Amino acid sequence: MVRPMVAAVFLLAIAFVLELLVWIHAGRRIARSGIPEGRVISQDADRRRELHRPLVSRRYGLAGKPDYLVETTEGLVPVELKSRNSLRSGPYASDTAQLTAYCVLVEEATGVAPTHGIIRYANRSFRISYAPQARDQVLQAIEEMRSARHSPSVHRSHAQPARCRACGFRAACEEQIG
Repeated sequence: MVRPMVAAVFLLAIAFVLELLVWIHAGRRIARSGIPEGRVISQDADRRRELHRPLVSRRYGLAGKPDYLVETTEGLVPVELKSRNSLRSGPYASDTAQLTAYCVLVEEATGVAPTHGIIRYANRSFRISYAPQARDQVLQAIEEMRSARHSPSVHRSHAQPARCRACGFRAACEEQIG
């Protein structure tokens, strides 16, 4: 009678150790992913399933879903994942604007401004502070885009020559450079 009990205790111990190893591995994977510690409120990174509706601001006519929205000790933190490497000098301005727009949406949805958001590139992560100045710049850019929709001609930005060279409209563009 003692032998089956010892075998059962041994199997339970093995199951516990395996579960612990899986938990440790998952924690390391999450830490490397750039997702902050906390409870994942929503995620849109797995394109095979939709978990939540987008965040919507009727006030600003803005909607979107960050890849992750994590509840941390500092509050809600939007996280945006990018498959490419970051620039050596820091995050791309367009990615920072996108993340700031998600912060605006979180603020509108909850009434509480997030302190920051995170952009995770293939090679590193950036913590982007959510400040009133950044918020105002994004809202101004959104307004400029809305105004441009009604303009008879909109000029393209050529501030990034490499982006211009890789543009799919390059052959038809009258404003191309280099």
